[in-house]
Amino acid sequence: MTNKPHLLTRLIKAGEGLDLSNIRTPSVPIFQTTNYLYDDVESGTQILLSQRPGHIYARYTNPTVDALNEIVAGLEESESALSFASGMAAISSTILAFCQPGDHIVSSAYIYGGTYNFFRNQLSRLNISVTFVDPRDHKALAAAIRSETKILYTEPLANPTLISSDLSFWHKLAKKHNCKLIVDNTFTPPPILQPLNWGCDIVIHSATKYLGGHSDLMGGIVCGSGTNIEAIRPVMNTYGPTIAPLIAWLLIRGIRTLGVRIERQNANAMALAEFLHDHDKVNKVFYAGLASNPQFEINRVQFNGFSGMLAFEVRGGWEAAKTVMENLKTILFTVSLGDISSLISHPASTSHVYLSPEERAQIGVTEGLLRLSVGIEFIDDLKADLSQALAAI
Repeated sequence: MTNKPHLLTRLIKAGEGLDLSNIRTPSVPIFQTTNYLYDDVESGTQILLSQRPGHIYARYTNPTVDALNEIVAGLEESESALSFASGMAAISSTILAFCQPGDHIVSSAYIYGGTYNFFRNQLSRLNISVTFVDPRDHKALAAAIRSETKILYTEPLANPTLISSDLSFWHKLAKKHNCKLIVDNTFTPPPILQPLNWGCDIVIHSATKYLGGHSDLMGGIVCGSGTNIEAIRPVMNTYGPTIAPLIAWLLIRGIRTLGVRIERQNANAMALAEFLHDHDKVNKVFYAGLASNPQFEINRVQFNGFSGMLAFEVRGGWEAAKTVMENLKTILFTVSLGDISSLISHPASTSHVYLSPEERAQIGVTEGLLRLSVGIEFIDDLKADLSQALAAI
């Protein structure tokens, strides 16, 4: 007779309770687990009550996810960070953490269509109102603030028209009226911009884009002070938009090449913006780095590089835009952005399809507007691809 458990039991128990704390690796391991073991009942309770460090349940924390949070907080020079299953989960959780029924938000009108839709159609159901303004119109921005305004919200470079927000002015206004300044930094990740250093309170990323960089994951991250992040955490814990450990690991891997990717994307985008600016089939080019951009001086001071994002309006409206997209061979016609491959999309029929034609026209999202997320391909190939596709108009 032996006390050794049966093989069937030992198969089930394989790996349980292993202490991996002394293992050091060159990359962060994936902790693919939903729950954790404790030395005793009291320590488990103390961890649950945040009286000592540790983990309770993967909807709350996970070692791999914690590593991601620490890395991105370091990139944004923030005290803390919190990861989510998508960019929209990060945005909605942040807004719900700081707004109550009856509160008011002043937002740039030049924002991602999904955020615009959330602000206009979902927050109204909660009796949270939003006023949309042109971020360049400082008088209109100041006039839109009310006594019940809790949040100012903008994108440093707007999706998709690359309109800039002067963060120095937005910060002064937020401070004057005791509002939180929340910035979606998806288009301009570090090292291009660190909004907290410009006085912003909270920075949000759709990590699906530049941080991941390979169109193979979905995630969102919020950065800010410890106080602000802890105010958002209960919303995440309750609603459960938690990022998976594997996705966190993929993000960490992607972030390690962010600097070199951004450098190449910036250079390629500048070259393509200049190429398109002189093309006879293009009405207008939207790019932060062009000297002809009316906001160039703001962009030159505010950004360390001008992003890999640009937009251009082709002559001939929708039919011309469709012709260009259908004739591209190297540049991929798809949604999303920030990939190592160049991606093109038609905002009026994708990211901003939720807006009415009148709303789209008001913010410059015309039928002929194409958004181009520039990748790291050889620049001559990108120019040749655009050239032959434009020639088909």
